[in-house]
Amino acid sequence: MHNIKALCKALGKPQKSFKSIHIVGTNGKGSTALYLANILQAHGIKTGLFTSPHLVNLRERIKIDGKMIPQKDIDSILMRIEKAAKTVKPSYFETLTAAAFLWFKEQKVQVAVLEAGLGGRLDCTKIAEGDIVALTSIGLDHTEILGNTKEKILREKLGIAKKGAIIITKRKRVSPPIAVGNYGKIYVRNAELSWEVAKRFLASDFNENLARAALKKSLWHGRMQMLFKNGNLKTILDGAHNPAAAKELAKCLREKNINSLPCIFASLTDKDTFNVLKALKPHISICYPVQIENSRARSVEELCEICKKLKIKAEPLAGSIKNCVLKSKSPVLITGSLYLVGKAIFVLRGEFGELAEFRGLKETAD
Repeated sequence: MHNIKALCKALGKPQKSFKSIHIVGTNGKGSTALYLANILQAHGIKTGLFTSPHLVNLRERIKIDGKMIPQKDIDSILMRIEKAAKTVKPSYFETLTAAAFLWFKEQKVQVAVLEAGLGGRLDCTKIAEGDIVALTSIGLDHTEILGNTKEKILREKLGIAKKGAIIITKRKRVSPPIAVGNYGKIYVRNAELSWEVAKRFLASDFNENLARAALKKSLWHGRMQMLFKNGNLKTILDGAHNPAAAKELAKCLREKNINSLPCIFASLTDKDTFNVLKALKPHISICYPVQIENSRARSVEELCEICKKLKIKAEPLAGSIKNCVLKSKSPVLITGSLYLVGKAIFVLRGEFGELAEFRGLKETAD
């Protein structure tokens, strides 16, 4: 925490110029944050949104009222941060967090919805000291850092809360049910959590009709996202990279009665790849392992060996992701890593209208 505190102090403590709401949890943080930001924006509140990771370009991480930070603004802010960081060497995430705070301040944001990067107790978004903390879920991920039990991980996640902060963990069923752009009941549940947080934040100003309309238009890219061409389902994008997320993806596929999918799959060495694939096995007809451009990426050979242990038919992807998706006679599932999903979005963005917002963006390494 020393780096981000020192950096923000040098920048004039920009995080103190707006209200903040923290979103923590193992899975579901990004969609919950997006849904909440859209509800608040619909109520006429100028709303900042900070999420991670990005799929194609780092500008995705920093938005105000649904619009990405312009390239000229992020370039200018990063130069100013470099000058301010005379006595500290901030990490990539600390730098982007400070950039978000600074842009939000200068654009006179009223409230920022902040997705924690990892954990909470030592996450650099903590210094915003939001009055509300929303917890999405708890599962076993990043155990080498956060602890090897759900209890330890829970303590780390909720460690983001300042004294006196309101912690919201329970979702109430909303009737009639909420509709969102992502498929699957889990995303409705995430929307219900965002609904609860919005009600607490807005109090008597909360308008159910505005909230419903905002959620109906809300789509969190790369998470149970179905892409269609000429009315036919061509691919399903989902960044499930731990067993809990894979089980939720499997539930979504069962809900839609989708089975026997060719699957383009990638994973990192610090992930429980065996149990991710085990959860998805009933829905995979053949697995096409690929090695993503990441120092922690599992090799194609490793992934084929894991598939062999699970008795999943596997063979290396022949050709490109784009050709596989467009030429396949059945829908293609792309999952296992958000890095892979981001690559898929980049190469498919010209083929599907749902990915239009990614057109014109350059790829940015994470």
